[in-house]
Amino acid sequence: MKIDGNELAILQDQLYREGREEEGWAVKQEFLKQVRENGDHCPCKEACPHHGNCFECVTIHRGHRDHLPMCMWDMVNERLHKLSLMTECTLQSYEQEHK
Repeated sequence: MKIDGNELAILQDQLYREGREEEGWAVKQEFLKQVRENGDHCPCKEACPHHGNCFECVTIHRGHRDHLPMCMWDMVNERLHKLSLMTECTLQSYEQEHK
């Protein structure tokens, strides 16, 4: 199952933004139902006792605040890329100059 950029989750977000909370709630519940029914959706490759248990994984990562769970990396990188575009993609050259 595709979780990142899921069509139902996007629709739910749009409905909430439009003030259509009841419809958004119903779509959100359907999305979560599908996630639960589709088994393991954790993209992490680590052999971890918290694999697939988002509550435990995110809680632990929030607790130690050392790094983000792997499932968040793509979303954060997408946002950072968009920010980098604001400076005409100079982030890579900045990183090279400041090693």
